[in-house]
Amino acid sequence: MSEANKVLVQRLFEVWNTGALDGIDELYAEDYVADYRPYAPLRHGRDGIRDMVRQAHTTFPDYHEEPEELIAERDKVVVRLSITGTQLGLWGSLPPTGKKVRYEEILILRIRNGQVVWQRGIADNLNALRQLGVIPMPAGSASS
Repeated sequence: MSEANKVLVQRLFEVWNTGALDGIDELYAEDYVADYRPYAPLRHGRDGIRDMVRQAHTTFPDYHEEPEELIAERDKVVVRLSITGTQLGLWGSLPPTGKKVRYEEILILRIRNGQVVWQRGIADNLNALRQLGVIPMPAGSASS
């Protein structure tokens, strides 16, 4: 089961990287829940994930996720990934900066019957906001 779940999660990156929404019904359960609190409200169902993918590509038209590590056990997969993109749309209330970012996220996904039913994401938004010039970089550090 763990290996099959890893393959499923790898397929999620195709949806996120291309913005092609046609794979969502196959990969995500009807009762799917995305939890990115406190940065975003809970998202429910396939329409919730569609909105998340659309928003990512509206904010960062060149949005790309790259898995760095995948760990699977029983019905869970943990992923550490890198996200890159150029902010050409609103990101929350932040107007477009035209700047490119690279930051990391950690996802915990629960799989049931070959579909994602729950996902908890922790993104390094502080690093992204520093790269966008919203928050100053610490003294003596280089931007990444």
